[in-house]
Amino acid sequence: MYREKRNFARLALHATASIHKKGQVIDGEVKDLSMKGAFVTSSEQLEINDRVAVTIYHTLTPQPLCDLEAKVVRVTDKGMGLHFEKSLLD
Repeated sequence: MYREKRNFARLALHATASIHKKGQVIDGEVKDLSMKGAFVTSSEQLEINDRVAVTIYHTLTPQPLCDLEAKVVRVTDKGMGLHFEKSLLD
C-alpha cells in the first residue's frame, strides 16, 4: 500500500522556471508546485543532489512568483523534482 510522504499538497501550475547552476541557465516548465518543492520539465537534466537557484514566473506576467535555492532530489525521463531549501512562506 502506497503512503504519501509529502507534508504539503501539490498544485498543478502553468508557470515557467529559470534554473541557475554555476553560471548556466536552464529554462523549464513547472508542472506542479508545493510549499517545499516543484517538478520541472526541461530539455536539459541536472544530477541528483545538484544545488540550484530557481526563479518561477507565472505565464501571464514577467514578475517572478518566487526565487529560491533548491536541491535536485529526483530525475526522471519526464523532468526533475526540486526540494526548496526554505518553504514558500519563509
